[in-house]
Amino acid sequence: GRIAFTTSAGVHAEPLAEYALFGLLAGAKTLPRLLRQQRETRWTDRWEMGLLSTQRVLLVGLGGIGRVVAAKLAALGVTVVGTSRSGEPVDGVQELVHPDNLVDAATDVDGIVVSLPGTAATDGLVDAKVLRAAKPGFTLVSIGRGAVIDEPALIDALRDEHVGFAALDVFAAEPLATDSPLWSDPRVLISPHTAALNSAEDRLIAELFADNATRFLDGQPLRNRVDTVEFY
Repeated sequence: GRIAFTTSAGVHAEPLAEYALFGLLAGAKTLPRLLRQQRETRWTDRWEMGLLSTQRVLLVGLGGIGRVVAAKLAALGVTVVGTSRSGEPVDGVQELVHPDNLVDAATDVDGIVVSLPGTAATDGLVDAKVLRAAKPGFTLVSIGRGAVIDEPALIDALRDEHVGFAALDVFAAEPLATDSPLWSDPRVLISPHTAALNSAEDRLIAELFADNATRFLDGQPLRNRVDTVEFY
């Protein structure tokens, strides 16, 4: 018989969604500037910070992770735009766009959250055109697979401050090379592919496996079965 493959999809949605929220808030509240001034023990005149509830955020990917991100952002009053091939409504998402129209979708957004898996179709999908379409000084959060974002294009966009802040948990090659300019950029927060880890992870994976084992023995459909065309 054929072998069925399943994944732990959904187990990491909550912690990754929280990381996305953390990244967007850090960008809106000018975290790099705050940290720099604290290190320098420098008290300056006040300045305006971003207000997340007035922002427009693009979610590149509306799978298990993206849907949880959408719900959390919508609860804060964010205008959420999301990519979807099916066009089926998603709670918390005001506007749905096809991935083929990603540049248009990214136009003038305040934030982009990338949660897509790594496939041949998503490799380098978030390229220079997408990054440049967003509002100058926007916040980028990467919690899917690193290869989805064109890293050289991201580095260029950081150099001229088109990207105001980036919270990156995943990279095209891991571990991130020690000579990558991303390490030294004060507007980049690097986490070593650790945003999904949490105290409930092992229990949730075990429960999911046990449920699928029962389903398999009972001849029922399996949860999170791998699509052998898209391979995720």
